[in-house]
Amino acid sequence: MEKQFNSLSKVNEFRLKLYPNNFTKVRNFYENILEFPVINEWDNGDHEKGIMFDTGTAILELLAPKLGYKEIQGADVSLEVQDLMGLWEYIKEKTDVVFEPRHNSWGDTSFRIRDPEGFKITFFKKDN
Repeated sequence: MEKQFNSLSKVNEFRLKLYPNNFTKVRNFYENILEFPVINEWDNGDHEKGIMFDTGTAILELLAPKLGYKEIQGADVSLEVQDLMGLWEYIKEKTDVVFEPRHNSWGDTSFRIRDPEGFKITFFKKDN
């Protein structure tokens, strides 16, 4: 018997929250390099500021760390884009590349970068 989707757990919005050590540097990366539009921001002091970016299908939220910085471990994010090779050409000289575009056996093509604090981001496009 096929399992039915539980409507009680259906997500209406997905937010990824990051707590960067260097808030300004990481903000600049997502705002000016990846060019994610800002949808909301606030600044009530060093430990009470944040910014929300629209990634197209989810919200990326940067928040000033309150309890001290801890490097992200055991996590990364994958984002499907329409023009993978166009994005690659635009971004390859502007960031830390983990791996260049490659075809994957599971049916997509992808490349991976790191943000200024090492968080890995894979961009991919499904193969036709």
